[in-house]
Amino acid sequence: MPKEHILFISAGAHIDETYSITVQNLNPTHVFVLAENKIFEPDASTDTSFFIEEKPKIRKAIKNLEKKVETEDLRKYSLIKFPKLDQDVIRDEIIKIRNEHKDAEYSFNVTAGTALFSTSLFLMAIWLGGRVCITRSKFDFLDLKIPKMSVKELESYPDLMKIVLALGTKINNKNIGSDDGWMRNKELLVKLDVIAAERERVKNTDKVNQTRDMDKLKAWNLVEERKSGREIEYRLSSDGIFAYNIFREQ
Repeated sequence: MPKEHILFISAGAHIDETYSITVQNLNPTHVFVLAENKIFEPDASTDTSFFIEEKPKIRKAIKNLEKKVETEDLRKYSLIKFPKLDQDVIRDEIIKIRNEHKDAEYSFNVTAGTALFSTSLFLMAIWLGGRVCITRSKFDFLDLKIPKMSVKELESYPDLMKIVLALGTKINNKNIGSDDGWMRNKELLVKLDVIAAERERVKNTDKVNQTRDMDKLKAWNLVEERKSGREIEYRLSSDGIFAYNIFREQ
């Protein structure tokens, strides 16, 4: 059984196109379309002329999306209607879904909808440790990076900052290439003054401390790790490079 991957999409007039490009990149197992009740209700005197014009387009796009999901027969589809666009209402509904799928991964496409709608979904992605993406055209999918820590939090760990600064000396072309920016563990330990030379043995206490520090940096998506023969190598991720540039200026 593949792990559940739930995709939340805010409703808009091009949601069927948004769906197509998003599933190509994320391949979710469940798709939840999120929309306000007003989209499906008769026009009201409080509706703007723009909203009155957009409502039938949004309804048609939602129907097209539903047909696509049924035709593909690869994932489950659900339409969630909100009585109003309120942060608490949106949060409570998504938490209800989360409690029914506790082990799932979560992605949020926030391309469509009002600023409040998109912002509320973005904040829920942070709460759930999910991904956020937008689609700017039929072919332009953008995966937004959500940091797992704040700069202030990282500054409270001076030992971690030292590692980031040491690995920063190896940055090459933003570490885009598969072999860019890597540093052997022994070389890193020398730069951190843990050992005086690479041939020197590392004390057990130093090993424990380094493992703890690296686990924290990896959990924050600041550092990547790989094995090269019998060696362990590290390099900064794109978020790690961003943190390095901040600290380097300091």
